[in-house]
Amino acid sequence: MEQKRDVIVVMAVAMLCSLSLVFAVETMATYRDPPYTPSECFNSTDKGTLIAAVGHAIWNNKRICGQKLNVRCINDDDSQSCKNSSVTVEVVDLCDGCNDSIVLSEEAFDVIANKEVGRVKVEYEL
Repeated sequence: MEQKRDVIVVMAVAMLCSLSLVFAVETMATYRDPPYTPSECFNSTDKGTLIAAVGHAIWNNKRICGQKLNVRCINDDDSQSCKNSSVTVEVVDLCDGCNDSIVLSEEAFDVIANKEVGRVKVEYEL
């Protein structure tokens, strides 16, 4: 019986260790029109259309390059600006004029928000 308990404890610890802490960060997002190359992370390599540039506060000296962000519109002041969906984008570029905001590709922005709005409050997770 004690051996069975030990196995259960080991399995529980292994499951807890495999969990990752995920938390959402709020910021502002806008979009840019194509072309999307060259980029700071991948030069002339085309990484598709579900991509993003991030500001200096997120950039982390290029360590964010290639990371995936799950982005969701949460604009509080205008319920018409957000769509009820999220999008996963790959970070490919630095937004030099941004601090902690995100610039999505036009295609990625269109998944989460109405393009006519141009700028929305979002939350993202790594």
